[in-house]
Amino acid sequence: THEIPRMEYACKVGTPSGEVLEQTLSAQDEAALRAELEQKGFYVFSIRRRLGMRSLAFGTKRISPELLMLFAQELSALLKAGLPLLQSLDVMLERQKHPVFRRSLTTIREKVKSGIAASEAFRAEGGIYPAILSASLVAGERSGNLETVLKRFAIYQRLNLQLKKKAVAAATYPAVLMSMMLILVGILMLKVIPAFEKFYGDMDVQLPLITRVLIFLALGLEKNILWISGGVIGGILFLSAWLRREGSGAIVDRVLLGIPFVGGLMRMYATSQLARTLSSLLAGGLPLVQAMEVAAASVGNRAMAAAVGAATPLIREGKSLTLALESTGMLENLPLEMVKVGEQTGALADMLSAIADFYDDEMENRLATVMALLEPIMLVVMAVIVAAMLLAFYLPLFEAISAIQTRG
Repeated sequence: THEIPRMEYACKVGTPSGEVLEQTLSAQDEAALRAELEQKGFYVFSIRRRLGMRSLAFGTKRISPELLMLFAQELSALLKAGLPLLQSLDVMLERQKHPVFRRSLTTIREKVKSGIAASEAFRAEGGIYPAILSASLVAGERSGNLETVLKRFAIYQRLNLQLKKKAVAAATYPAVLMSMMLILVGILMLKVIPAFEKFYGDMDVQLPLITRVLIFLALGLEKNILWISGGVIGGILFLSAWLRREGSGAIVDRVLLGIPFVGGLMRMYATSQLARTLSSLLAGGLPLVQAMEVAAASVGNRAMAAAVGAATPLIREGKSLTLALESTGMLENLPLEMVKVGEQTGALADMLSAIADFYDDEMENRLATVMALLEPIMLVVMAVIVAAMLLAFYLPLFEAISAIQTRG
């Protein structure tokens, strides 16, 4: 099914207790938002569409995972100590230095004071917070155990951060090597080779084929550098605009999943995200259908997110989680079998957590193995390319000197 895009609106509403609030909410259209607010008992003063950089997806400021992890840990500790939620938010506000987070918490605190649930207050802040936070708060409010849910959310954030840091650390060294190689090749093509072309032009010598090819490429690059640069910039702008279209990201991610080895790692990471999010929400007491909806939105790979979102109605129809996940065609047999066992034994949350831990360890092992092989391979490739380019230009010089010596 084609999902209607949601838009952001600035709303001014009156609460049943008589307070006036200004909120930023998302909805499919103004009429749907007005109906939703009136159904909740709010009096709507005004609704206007938010425009500008934020609506173009350039200006949205999200709270960092590190900051959210610390916030959840501290708020959980305050609630566990017996402090009411409103006073706990006051304490958090006093210590909060981040300007965006502080403004958002001030709004949330006022809403909680007026009687609005914390989960609804966080959800109304839009894209500043991940969907799993408001969903976790819903689970905590329903179970009456908000501090435990917040602690579990902090653990979830910490595990995700650890995994991301490992992935970034593994990719940094190859990226640096590749950048150095491209810079070196660029210098040779734009500066060194044209200089050699002028030098050999004054010498009446027959150049080897590889030397002539490199000279042809270097001169073409030098003469058309502005056109090539313009084409690259134009291509980047076109690709950026295309990627903003609905569904484009899912197409790209689906293609990436098909790349040998890299696609396998991406599938593991997405499966780990899905399993850990579902585990955290189910352990907190959220119903499976709502947990699936939030988990689908939390998966970084947009192709898998779309497939999981499309499979959610199957659970609403009474199908098992195993059948719903199997219908996506995105998961391997191992996690499906483990989910099936979890459903049969009544330990689904624990089994999903085990799936996430398994894939985290598997990714770490595979990355370590690949890095052990990739670093020397890249160094060798880099050395061969540079050596071949230098040899292609020094070889005619050596031949010319040898010919002169022979004549002498």
